[in-house]
Amino acid sequence: MAILFFILRLIGWVLLAILLLLVVALLLPLGIQAAYRPGEALAKAFYGPLKFTLWPRGGTQGAQSKAKSKPTQKSPEKPDTSPSPTVIKTVEGEKASVTIKVEPDKSALPAPAPRPAATTAQAEAKTTPASAPEETPPAQNNKGGLPFGISDHIDAAMQLLSDDPMAFAKCMLGHTGWLGRRLLRTVRVQHLDVFWTVTADEASTTAELYGAEMAALNNLLAFLQQYIRLQSDRLWLEPDFTGERTGERNISFRVSIGTGVLLWLLLRLLWRLWKDPQLQPTVKNS
Repeated sequence: MAILFFILRLIGWVLLAILLLLVVALLLPLGIQAAYRPGEALAKAFYGPLKFTLWPRGGTQGAQSKAKSKPTQKSPEKPDTSPSPTVIKTVEGEKASVTIKVEPDKSALPAPAPRPAATTAQAEAKTTPASAPEETPPAQNNKGGLPFGISDHIDAAMQLLSDDPMAFAKCMLGHTGWLGRRLLRTVRVQHLDVFWTVTADEASTTAELYGAEMAALNNLLAFLQQYIRLQSDRLWLEPDFTGERTGERNISFRVSIGTGVLLWLLLRLLWRLWKDPQLQPTVKNS
C-alpha cells in the first residue's frame, strides 16, 4: 500500500510539473525584433529568452563563398583498356626471333544468329485457345481523409473557390479582418527608438521639409496609439543642414504578443471557419 501511494504521489508531481511548464510556455512572449541603420538591417525572432536571426542570412552567404572558393576537381583519366599484344619469344641457337601475336577484338565480331525456337512450343501455342482477359474491378476512389470532417470542410472551401471566387474572397477577408483587429488590440510595440535627420540641398528647403515631416510624424504617432499599445524610448527628428549626420540614422523596435493569446486567437479563427455557413459541406442523400 505504501508503494502504491508513493507511485501515485510521483505521478501527481510529474503532472504538476508538466502543467507548470505548459503555463510558463503560454505566458512567454513571442515576436520580432528589428533594427535599421544606413547600410545595415537586422531582424530577429524571439520566444522568451530564445532568439533566432532572420536577417541577414549568414548561412547562405557562407555557402556561396565556400562554393566560389572550392576548386574544380578534374575527372580522373580512364585507363587504357585496349588489349595488349601477346609477345612470344623463341630462341634458336644464336639467333633470337620475336613473334607478336595480336588477338582480334571480340566486340568487332558479328553477333551469332539466334537459334530458332522449338516447333513443339509453337504447335502448343496454336492448339491452346486464347484465354479471355480477366476483368479488373474499377478502382475505388478511397482517399484517406482527415478526421472529424476536416476533409469535407476543405472540399467545401475549394468548391466555393471554384464556383464563386468573389464570395470566397469576401469570406476570407472577413475572417482575416476579424483576426487583424484582435491582433492590433493585443500586439505590443516596445523600445521604439527613432533618430532621423532631414537633409536637402538648401537650408530653406531643409527647414520646410523638417516642419512638414514633424507634423506628419506626430499625426502618424497619434493615429497608431489609438489602435496599438506603443512604448517609445526615443523619437527624435532634427534638421541636418550639412548632411554630416546622415550615417547616424537609426530605427529599432520590438513587436511582441503573448503565446497563449495568439494560440487562443488562432483557435477562435478555426472555430469561425468551421461554423461559417458558406464553408459547410454538402449533405449527401443516401
